[in-house]
Amino acid sequence: MMAGSCQQNILIVEDQEGPRKALCMILSSFYRIYTAETASAALKIIGECPMDLVIMDVGLPDISGMELLRRVRASGQAVKVIVVTGRGSLESAEEAMRLGAVAYLLKPFNLLEVLDLVQQGVKAGAAELAMRLPMITRAVSPG
Repeated sequence: MMAGSCQQNILIVEDQEGPRKALCMILSSFYRIYTAETASAALKIIGECPMDLVIMDVGLPDISGMELLRRVRASGQAVKVIVVTGRGSLESAEEAMRLGAVAYLLKPFNLLEVLDLVQQGVKAGAAELAMRLPMITRAVSPG
């Protein structure tokens, strides 16, 4: 990686090709994009390469996005997460925020709104995340 390169890494975890391609299209001009169709593929990528932000769907084929969010938090990485869902509920929004998501978006989403949220997300300070992390790590069970 070049010393002058300051492009941030963003992982899109989405099993549906349409939303995944749309997110890639709008974000790839500004960020280095990685994609995964399953939670297990996402965890492998996160383990190999530090991400600045993860955009994850709740309805994944292997484990739920919420469980993926728990595992990302359990890994100790201070990665920011935006949760996306086609079937939102107040309960899942509250759970996502409790687990440290920086935003909760309903599909179909407005791509410019997503771009704005991502830009805010990657700029949000690590201190604000650090304040949330002790609460999160206590609630996470290993494995």
